Amino acid sequence: MHTRHTIAFALLVVVGLLAGCAGGERLEQLDERSGATIVRGSAVLVYARTEPRFSRSARDYVYLGPVETNRQGAHEYFLWVGIATTIDRGFIAPDAQEPRTLFVEVRGEPIELPLRAWHDLAPAGVKTPMYPTTVPVREELAARVTLQQLALIGDASPASVSLATGGSGTSRTFIRWDGAASFEGFLPTVGDRTR
Repeated sequence: MHTRHTIAFALLVVVGLLAGCAGGERLEQLDERSGATIVRGSAVLVYARTEPRFSRSARDYVYLGPVETNRQGAHEYFLWVGIATTIDRGFIAPDAQEPRTLFVEVRGEPIELPLRAWHDLAPAGVKTPMYPTTVPVREELAARVTLQQLALIGDASPASVSLATGGSGTSRTFIRWDGAASFEGFLPTVGDRTR
């Protein structure tokens, strides 16, 4: 009995991945432990910050991606934030402080998004990084958002974002690294289902 469920789930995952790859818009996965369906886009927005005092080519990166969770019809939306670096933090450069807030400017107005650890917000069974990234993610965070906020951020494709830390209140700005990705494919399919 358990084997049939495992095989059925594996087939469902394969079909979902093939459908997501073919459309290039969104990917779905079922979290068996919580029963939640998790939908994410196929690509992330990539932002980078150089630190020339530590290295000419090494950078800190911020990845942003939309996520929807569906727990028996209760939809929640998140802006997933992946933090990565190619700087040798702890040896050459000091460890970066954990960001507490993401600032995104949309149409000249700042949106302030409080951040929490992704695994505190995500369904219990999600253990792998939410999005594949070029540079391995060292920290996964997320902000709870509305579908409208995701649409505003996706439409604006901001040229930069800022991360603020908790205690010292310092803010670091990251510049858009790759202009190819957007939330466009994710939003229409998710938005159509919620109407």
